[in-house]
Amino acid sequence: MKRPLIVLALAASALAPSGAWAEPPTLAKVGELPAAFDDIGPAVQALKGPGGRTIHYADTGEAGFRPVLFVGGTGTSARAFGMTEFLKSMRVQLKLRLITVERNGFGDTALTPGWGYGDYAAEVKAVLDHLGVQRFSGVAISGGGPYLAQAAALMPERLISLHLLAAATERPAGDSVCKLAPEQLAGALKPQVQNPQAWWAFPKDSPTHAIPGFADRAYEEGARTFFIRGQMGDPAPEAAEVMRYCGPLADLSQVKAPAYVYQGTADTQVGMESARTWQARLPNLAAMRVYEGEGHDVQYRHWDQLLLDVAGHGDLTAVCVKGGSRALPKAQADKALAAGATLGVCAWAKRG
Repeated sequence: MKRPLIVLALAASALAPSGAWAEPPTLAKVGELPAAFDDIGPAVQALKGPGGRTIHYADTGEAGFRPVLFVGGTGTSARAFGMTEFLKSMRVQLKLRLITVERNGFGDTALTPGWGYGDYAAEVKAVLDHLGVQRFSGVAISGGGPYLAQAAALMPERLISLHLLAAATERPAGDSVCKLAPEQLAGALKPQVQNPQAWWAFPKDSPTHAIPGFADRAYEEGARTFFIRGQMGDPAPEAAEVMRYCGPLADLSQVKAPAYVYQGTADTQVGMESARTWQARLPNLAAMRVYEGEGHDVQYRHWDQLLLDVAGHGDLTAVCVKGGSRALPKAQADKALAAGATLGVCAWAKRG
């Protein structure tokens, strides 16, 4: 059967006018082809940790770059840091390497009952030791705050700097959530956990909508967190995480590394009270970056400033001046802003 089809195809092509069905090449001449694959994000890796528990982590892995422990917000997986890679070129320019350690029950990591902040800090230490990382900076977003605090308290001598973006502390005494039974809380969280689009919904006026593909990447993160092992949106790990916030924040009195706090005054999820708590408990507060009228998405909107700070350039401010993204000393940045420049890289100024 195949031979007649081939003959017919050849006959048809012979009858066609020269070039009638052909488009010109996309390039006139093909040069040397790549010898290596392009990066589409680091793989999640597994490591046997304390007590034989399997730890999952991701590492961008650039040799010679400053290691940065990234702790994502409530209900996130080891690949949540990918939502900040809309400024990957800036991260690479500043030579920052991101490492993240997955938390209990999310993504690839199975739920272990009774697991807590101390377990997380021990697992972070195991991963850093495994990677040969001695010194690192710590970055936490939102609900990642208490976890980073525990890791910092465990290894204060290894910290380069500490950065807390719209970061939670602990729930206030008498909080109604802390009075719920775990199954009650799980029931309340179930609709969101089982719908990543609801879990990662940002307001219509959120600056995150200016980032190409951000919403879809966020939904994929939610799907990875709650479904990737076939756990089918089990709310139990999320309920355990929320209940964990009822516990006390780690003692940070020995953390002497410079610390940076980033907070929006209009944040309805993690309010100014949390920022003031960090301010009171951090012995070496280098900067309190308060953004007037901004909400919980300061963690993404000011990721450019975060990168400068983590790279050791806390004296510089990211601004867009006459169409050019600049990192200027504070006095110059303030003058430029007064003259019409905008805060952050120019991509923010171009948003509709």
